[in-house]
Amino acid sequence: MPVFQVVIADRASGPNEHLLPGVREALKKALDPLQQRLTQDVRARALAHIHTTGKKPGLYLASIYGGVSDKTHRVSGYVRSSNPLAHLLEYGVADTGAHDILPNVARVLKFMGDAGAVFARLVHHPGANIPAYPAFGPALEARKAEIEATLTQAAETAAKG
Repeated sequence: MPVFQVVIADRASGPNEHLLPGVREALKKALDPLQQRLTQDVRARALAHIHTTGKKPGLYLASIYGGVSDKTHRVSGYVRSSNPLAHLLEYGVADTGAHDILPNVARVLKFMGDAGAVFARLVHHPGANIPAYPAFGPALEARKAEIEATLTQAAETAAKG
């Protein structure tokens, strides 16, 4: 699944050097509005790709969330999707080619068709070529300069005290 994360690690300079507490707090404070804006951008880009009413297209949008994490040796801001199909939308799928789908647990496959439950020993899949509908990558790229400038300014201001 797509995950875009900005990580500030306190071990970047050396094993015994740590972020000053004031810098750590300043970075956390700066990351929160950044991740909120980035999350909104990702959702807006994902919404722009929804071109069908399909079955519950809002589930993908609802699965996109962001946050700030403060672990022992790092502070990070992230935007991610909990939808297990998010990577297919973000990166697409190359041509899978025609193939047969066989049951791997039961003796037959069961799925819902237009008239209800369908049982089959084999399904001939014609193949698929799913184009990419990126939302995460373009949103992050569009805000990259803002993220770098905001975090640099927050760290420098806090370090000066």
